[in-house]
Order: sequence, then structure tokens, then C-alpha cells
Amino acid sequence: MGSSEPFVDAARKGTSEFVALVPVKARRVLVITPILHECDGVLALRLRRFEKLSSDAVRQTVRMGDDPALFPLRPERFPGLAAENAAIVTSLLRLPVDTLDRRESLDESELRTLHTRVARAHGLRLDTLILERAQQLIAAAQQRH
Repeated sequence: MGSSEPFVDAARKGTSEFVALVPVKARRVLVITPILHECDGVLALRLRRFEKLSSDAVRQTVRMGDDPALFPLRPERFPGLAAENAAIVTSLLRLPVDTLDRRESLDESELRTLHTRVARAHGLRLDTLILERAQQLIAAAQQRH
């Protein structure tokens, strides 16, 4: 790990920007939101190769969708991946949209399941959104009658 000196110097000077050169690895991710135009980015999750999981039993648990921390990606739906992978539910990333290839994606059902897992894993409170949506549905139903 590098020195904290650039951070400390920037804070002393009251600046929020400085140049940091670090080595990076290009990694595949699973994009889980549409483009967030306010920041020209998306939310994505890191991937874990099945071969890196600890045992065949763990791999089978993940494949069956029974591990809440890992979301399995069916190989036939993601032919661009060289190996079988799962999305790491707790690895939420914000990435600039121009760094991504978005040709492969989840269907609506898979996205709903994954969004639920992310919300649970991060302890996100969605009750207000649920209540708001329920009120919209009630209002729409009342207008039809």
C-alpha cells in the first residue's frame, strides 16, 4: 500500500484532487442498473470464478442459487465469459459508462432477484419505495373502477 502523504497534503491545502498513479487490473463485472445520467455511470458487481470457490459442494450451492452472497451466472447466458462465474452480491461498484461493454445482461426476473439480494446484503431500507409503489397501484386500480 502506498503512502497516505498525498491525501494528507490535499487535505491541508483544501483541495480534493491530486494525481495518483496505481496499477489496475481489467476485470469483468455484472452491470445491474441502467445508466445513471447524473453521474454518467452504472452500478455493477464484481465476479468470482467458480474455480476459485472452496469445494464442489460450495459450487453446487451457488449454482442452485442457495448462497445469498453469490448470484450464479448461467454460462449459456454469458458466452463471453471464459469460465463459470457468480456475481459477488456485496461488491457494489460505481463505474463510468464509457468503460463498459454491455452486450450481455440479465433478464428482468434475474435482476429482481439480484436487486433483492443486494438490498438485503447491504441492509438497504426499501420500505418507503414499496409503500409508494403500493399506493400507486391502489390509485390505478381505483381509477379503473
